[in-house]
Amino acid sequence: MKKVMLGLSGGVDSAVAAYLLKEQGYDVVCCFMRNWDAMANNDVLGNPTLNDSMCPQEKDYQDAKRVAEELDLPFLRILGQCLYLFFRRIQKRKNSKSRYFL
Repeated sequence: MKKVMLGLSGGVDSAVAAYLLKEQGYDVVCCFMRNWDAMANNDVLGNPTLNDSMCPQEKDYQDAKRVAEELDLPFLRILGQCLYLFFRRIQKRKNSKSRYFL
């Protein structure tokens, strides 16, 4: 059986893709990537969802999780924003001429 990893956004297109791949016999693993964190990046000015009880990305995650559960597919949450912060920190250290990068 062929394996495929599918980015599941919580929207209709990726949900239908997951369903079709499963129906075609693929071993489907779903993942949801969160690539930005407004609070961690101090990106809050003009953010219309800042005072909402749940951020839109979390709502999307919940939708994607429900789709994976309904289709009985494994589901991973990938915190991409951690990678961005990590690489930005490395870049700052490199630019400071420090001999230690982390």
